[in-house]
Amino acid sequence: MTKRETEKRKKARQFAKKRVEYPQHVMMWWKEVMRERITRSFELVEFRAFRGDLHTHSTYSDGVGTVDELKAVADAAGLDFFFVTDHGTVNQKRSCRKYDHVWWGQEPGTQYHHLGILGLDRKYTPKQDLVYDYRRVQALGGFPFIPHPAGWFPGTRYSEEQKDALNLLGDEFAIEIINGANQVFDCYDVTDEQSIELWDQHLSQGKRVIALGNSDAHLAEGIGDIWNGVFCEALDKNAVMDAVRKGHCFVSDAPLVRIEMDEARMGDVVYAKPDAEIKLSFECADSLGLAVIRVIRNGAVLETIQPDGEVRVARTVTDRFGGGKSYYRVECLAVDRRRAYSNPIYVWEK
Repeated sequence: MTKRETEKRKKARQFAKKRVEYPQHVMMWWKEVMRERITRSFELVEFRAFRGDLHTHSTYSDGVGTVDELKAVADAAGLDFFFVTDHGTVNQKRSCRKYDHVWWGQEPGTQYHHLGILGLDRKYTPKQDLVYDYRRVQALGGFPFIPHPAGWFPGTRYSEEQKDALNLLGDEFAIEIINGANQVFDCYDVTDEQSIELWDQHLSQGKRVIALGNSDAHLAEGIGDIWNGVFCEALDKNAVMDAVRKGHCFVSDAPLVRIEMDEARMGDVVYAKPDAEIKLSFECADSLGLAVIRVIRNGAVLETIQPDGEVRVARTVTDRFGGGKSYYRVECLAVDRRRAYSNPIYVWEK
């Protein structure tokens, strides 16, 4: 073999290696840039929250990343914790146990929908009855939620029958309003728009519906592009799950949001008499700048604020309670259209 041929083969090997490694480097750089942006945002606000993903997949089911690879991306993205929710198994716990804040869950299929399950150490085998399986997981001490309630990217669209099946779950349940399956960088698409519409529909019926945002990452590099900001005192699984059960969390792909009503915070119920004055305080921030903030009451926009690039906005909005069951939530968009959604505060008639 000539020197020229040897050099040509060497360059070919180097190029083949770069074709694999360079896309991974680019995606990790993106994670680090977003982590720095969010870190700067937290420096602007008067609250703290743990950032985490409740729905990911590894090579223990149909993911293409090992638990170790998921952890590396989560660290680059600045997540504080995540759950590995593989299909049909909890064997991933063998790998999760190597890390302090990597926990396991599962995502079996049941009637009409998949079922996200957190907090159960053993594999749960569904009875293919949505209501039974949801309530059984709760009875066993786990936290169930409905992933991607309207479908997922790029082409899976749920039928009206599947979407209507959420009505079977009664007055309290949890759904993903943003799901990042098969996506990197930007998780928001038409299925998430439909999921948010479903969320408001059920909330407007007087239900308590917890909103979650998860990557559903089957590719490790998808982790960190959508996450939950969880308000709890300690970073341990029980504290995180307790906070999520109470709706003490927000969904975001960059901005930060917090809402309060006197001592109540998102997820809480406030009891009031008809015609009582309601004061909702909120704080939103994004170090890149905020474009739009909306206060939503009962599925409609109560107030719109246009910060014109301000990095932090804190205000109090007043309203008059109309009786019955109402809810208030806040959503905000950054100047690059990245977004955050608070869970609601519920105001119910005394």
